[in-house]
Amino acid sequence: MEQQDSAAIQDTDSYIFEQGDVCQPIEPLESGETIEEFYDYRDHQTHPEGVERSYSSYGTTHLQEDDTSILFLHEGPNGLSLVMVHGRLGGDGDENYVTFDLIGLPNQADWVVRNDSYTSEENVDEFHRGDGWASASWLQRGDRTGGGAIQGGFDGEFAVTIQPAFNDEATVTPENHGHPDPDFYDEGEMEAWHVLSGSADDPDRMTLSSLEEPVTIRTGTCEAPSIVYDRSDDGITVDVVDAEPDDRVSLQPTTGTNDAIQFEQIEITGVDGDFSLNFENEPPERVPSSPDGTDSLSYLLMNGEPAQDIQTSVTFSIDRELLEEQDLEPKSIALYEAADGEWVQSETTVSNESDTGYQFIAEVSSLEAVTVAEQQGDTDDDDGPEVLSLPVVGGITLGALPVIIVLWVLRNRR
Repeated sequence: MEQQDSAAIQDTDSYIFEQGDVCQPIEPLESGETIEEFYDYRDHQTHPEGVERSYSSYGTTHLQEDDTSILFLHEGPNGLSLVMVHGRLGGDGDENYVTFDLIGLPNQADWVVRNDSYTSEENVDEFHRGDGWASASWLQRGDRTGGGAIQGGFDGEFAVTIQPAFNDEATVTPENHGHPDPDFYDEGEMEAWHVLSGSADDPDRMTLSSLEEPVTIRTGTCEAPSIVYDRSDDGITVDVVDAEPDDRVSLQPTTGTNDAIQFEQIEITGVDGDFSLNFENEPPERVPSSPDGTDSLSYLLMNGEPAQDIQTSVTFSIDRELLEEQDLEPKSIALYEAADGEWVQSETTVSNESDTGYQFIAEVSSLEAVTVAEQQGDTDDDDGPEVLSLPVVGGITLGALPVIIVLWVLRNRR
């Protein structure tokens, strides 16, 4: 799908945060350090005896405040990271307990800093990584920090929604923390949530108006449609608000039903207004299990049908090993969309190749479900020279006349 002339294309070097009706541009904190160095998490497994190691972030002490959670982007030698720190090292605040669901993450993203991540029955913090989401729950004393950082896949367009649960809403609380000493943690309250922007030494600090409403951090500008992800029982959902037909909305789906095939991006244009999608790794119910004459290799449910005509491109990748196992060539792969109770083959092209696999882009016009399978029909159009059609006169192709004449001359020379 060619959209290069559209003013709606998002700038991947600009970032914003949204919460409800509030939208503000932000700049990553750039330090020249990796996020591991900048965060400087220390515990008994990461630092030796004799080094101060209070299970906290030592690199962000100048940013920390009592009973406050901070959220920011960090730019370093290894790329962009999404960072969160709760509480203050050496502070005198309350016990803090927080749970974050981070949804809409790129496939490559993962936790690279976990505060806390050591193995012990006394460590009650939890970190998880799912399909399209990550989560963490923290409970820390008032003189220490919790937090972490996620990195990977943030070099292009992205939108990540943080669904927060502070205080009594958190998954891990003083009542259920599981620490061997039931009285180790007291009641406490997180009072503020800040987004930081600009200088790594002295950033701008923006106070969020709610500890309950989700926050989305994404590429682009506030003029683009609003995007909010959430987790569902079987996948992830996304709500897009105030889209215009010229907007190109880039969304992160779940990866699909086959680990060797990953759905990477859904780009939609032509929507006027609001719409929602629910991504699930399941085959659809209203179409056959596979297209006629071939077997499906992976499914993605989208469960969305905007009322107006849309144009959608689907980006997915396939491991080389899978193609070899299935005895398939990259050019023989197609994406099929579910439409009117059947599978319809879509125009599919190879967009990139690497040592490990191939990336494909396909165009679809519905948002019900898609599947990857072998193409139907001739896939050898690019093999061999082009055949030129020539007129036939008297049962003889005109293109063959020079050959006939040469043979006649050679024969009569004998």
